[in-house]
Order: sequence, then C-alpha cells, then structure tokens
Amino acid sequence: MEFSLLKITVNGYITTQARRIGSYYFSVTDYIPATQLRGALLAEYYYQKGKIDQGFYASPAFPLDSAPSHYFSPAEGRKSSDFVEVRGVLTEKGKELESGSHLKDVLRLDDEMKPTIGVIIKRKEGKDVNRYSRFTAESFISMHVAIDKVLASSYHKMLFAYEFKKFDTLWALARPSEVIDVVKSGKIRLGRGKNRTNSMARVDVVGEVDLPEPQGLSYCLSQCVPSLLGKRLFDVGKVDGKSVIIGSTSTYVGWFTSDKVSGQKPSFRTLTEGTLVLVREKGEYDKVLPAGLNFMFGIEDLGSLLQKVKA
Repeated sequence: MEFSLLKITVNGYITTQARRIGSYYFSVTDYIPATQLRGALLAEYYYQKGKIDQGFYASPAFPLDSAPSHYFSPAEGRKSSDFVEVRGVLTEKGKELESGSHLKDVLRLDDEMKPTIGVIIKRKEGKDVNRYSRFTAESFISMHVAIDKVLASSYHKMLFAYEFKKFDTLWALARPSEVIDVVKSGKIRLGRGKNRTNSMARVDVVGEVDLPEPQGLSYCLSQCVPSLLGKRLFDVGKVDGKSVIIGSTSTYVGWFTSDKVSGQKPSFRTLTEGTLVLVREKGEYDKVLPAGLNFMFGIEDLGSLLQKVKA
C-alpha cells in the first residue's frame, strides 16, 4: 500500500493525548496520535483551500527510528530499557502459526525476556539481531490560572496544569493527496495553547513508501479494531480454537465534527499499538484509516519497517 512518508520537525514542547486528573492534564503518549496529526494537517489545508478532505488519513507520528514494541521485541529484563528482536521473527512466527504449531509454543520466550507491548522503542546498532532502547520524551508542567474577564480576578479553583513533551523530528505515514501537496514544506500547529509554547511544526515529504498490507501475522502501528459498530473490518485467524491476538487493549478517543454534527467524542476499546494479529482475511480494514485506526502491515520484523520509513 502506497503512503507519503512525512518528516515532522517540532524542536520544542507540545501536548499529546491528554488524560485529566482533577485540574491536571497529563500528556500520556510519547508520540503524536493519528487523530491529532490528521486534524493539524487538515486544519492547515482548510486555512489555505477552504475545504476538507474527509478521506484523508495519517498515521501516528513517532520519533525518528522508533515505533511501538511488540511481543517478539521484548525487554532484556524486568527493569531493562534495552529491547531485542530476532530478524525476520514475525515472518517466522507467522509460518509456525499457519503450520499448526500450538500457540503456547509459538509464544515461548527465554525466561529473562519480558515482553512489553506498545512502548516506544528507538533503534540502535546491532550485529546479529535488531536492538532498541526505550524512548521517553522529556516533559515539563505548565501552570495556568483562569481569569474572569469582567472582574479581572482569578476564578476559585481554576488553577490548571498541563504537561508538555519535547520532540525533535518525527516520522509519519499519510495518504498521498492534495492535502499533502498543499501542506508540504509548510508549518502546522500541534497541541494546545498557541500562546503558551512554540507549537508550530514543519512538515516535509521525504518520499513515497510501499508497505505490505496485512496478511498472516501482522503488526499494528496504530490502534486496531477487527470490527466497529457491528461491521466486520477484517477476520482474525484462530489457533487451538482461540483468536490469535498477541497484545493488549486501550481506549480510543477522538473528536469528530461535520457540517451537521459537532463536538462528537466517541470512546471505545481497541487493540493497542504494537499488537500482533493473525489476519485471515483483510476485508475492509482500511475503511477506518481516516479515524487513525488499522494501520496494519505484514512486515518481517520491526527493524525492516523502520528501515523503509527512514526519513
């Protein structure tokens, strides 16, 4: 499947997906969610063209040379920040599943290896295997007080705190379209609070990249859903009578606004980034790409993906 490969230069602090605890808003991801990036790209497109491309989609944006970890790229110990992956492991494990191997045998790892799914890991040099280190964005907390515009005084209990995370350069995938042609080599606004931090980011198109569609044991770069609102999007294969989904779940949250309905905020459970799925039939998995879902690929291993999207 063809994508435009984007290089996004932030070189500053922005907010990512936020979680509210009291009056504190914490940025809970060390990457830019797909819905946030798509919204920023479409906003700039709308400012210039006065229209919206509803079919446009963009993947999450990750720091260069990084992506979410999966089950077969485990940490080298319970408290280790170093991760390791056998080259070609996803292809090999997919063949084992297809040949009728028991699931527990396919999932067996060395005792010291601790799989952590969905952690952002950054590629580093490795000779015989793919090696990674955990990426954690630097952050700071900014405090703000709400002011009554009439009385020019602060509201009671209206002190808010926001966590901002620092990013340098990130990569992302997007649909080749007029949106990219208009926005490329320009700037977009990311995160909240345009007067509080330097939230402007530069978008460059590095080139086009062709990635394999989901087939066999496939990797979720974004959150994934086999079905939504009663509609089957893709079929999950079974081994030992169980659907083969190797990962965990998370909550999808995104704002949607149309000409007739505004401010809709659906929330539902999804498979988290880094989950592996045995795809039996890909069906219409790509129907929800504009929602930032089902960026799934039938890759050999994570290292091969990062090599292809090297910006």
